[in-house]
Amino acid sequence: MTRLIFLVLVVAALALAETVYYAARYVSERRADELKRRLRQVGDASQTGNFLRQHSWARSPAVARFLEGLGLLGSLERLLGQIDSRLTVAKVLVIVGAAAAGGVAVGAVLHNLPLACALGVAGLLVPFVFVVGARSKRSARISAQLPDALEMIARSLKAGYALPATFKLVATECPPPVAIEFARAFEQQQLGVGFEQAVLNMTDRVPRNLDLRLLGLAVVIQKETGGNLVEVLETIASTLRERFSFVSKLRSLTAEGKVSAFILGALPFCVAFLVLVINPAYLTELTHGLGRMFLIGSIVSWALGMLWIRNLLKVEY
Repeated sequence: MTRLIFLVLVVAALALAETVYYAARYVSERRADELKRRLRQVGDASQTGNFLRQHSWARSPAVARFLEGLGLLGSLERLLGQIDSRLTVAKVLVIVGAAAAGGVAVGAVLHNLPLACALGVAGLLVPFVFVVGARSKRSARISAQLPDALEMIARSLKAGYALPATFKLVATECPPPVAIEFARAFEQQQLGVGFEQAVLNMTDRVPRNLDLRLLGLAVVIQKETGGNLVEVLETIASTLRERFSFVSKLRSLTAEGKVSAFILGALPFCVAFLVLVINPAYLTELTHGLGRMFLIGSIVSWALGMLWIRNLLKVEY
């Protein structure tokens, strides 16, 4: 049993070291990648497909064919594409497996089977939670950068540029991630996809982003019915800026309530941890009999209180 625990700990340590290595490598290469993006021309024939994701399943063709044939990981592959991640599906599965094994190892070392199961399940879910959170943050950054991109498109159209050429201009002059999405749309159009469809594909890569969807609708409607696209884009950009200004003021007004909610929510757990450190036997009364009922009641009350505070701080806009 001791050898098994030692082996699991060694595997978890190796997986943790690999995770730290790839994280450090990603951080160190971000600026270099940004400089390369600034220097290359999106429309250069020799650079065709630079912004399209490569090796999305796995770097090994055999592993990629195996994972793609499973038919159960398509959503994960699309999710990685939506956050423009360098990770492949195979690497994500390795990270998830390592996190789950590490959680089980911690529970095994502590000789606590329920804790091992809980940490194992948490290890399976936490990486996906981070990926979904990264998608939401990327979508928010695109929305924040979109007004500048729309104004650049409008000014370029006034100067006589064609609409696809304005996408190339945004890709070369604006910062990522909005530049990457416009570059992908431009490259798809260069590879034979209809321009309107390329714009709609861009909106699909950033789901639940209504700001970007406004651009897609404006392009499609202008193609079908005509109209002054410059005026429409300027109106959308102005509306987005006003909305961001309103949201910023709203966040500043609700910041105090959010901090109070965080303190009130964390206080019971902090007190429980301190009591556990100072006098562990004191909390054993909550594991049986009437103490267990008090514990369940307090957890339910805490959850209802957090939900109530959340609803009080939630503002529809």
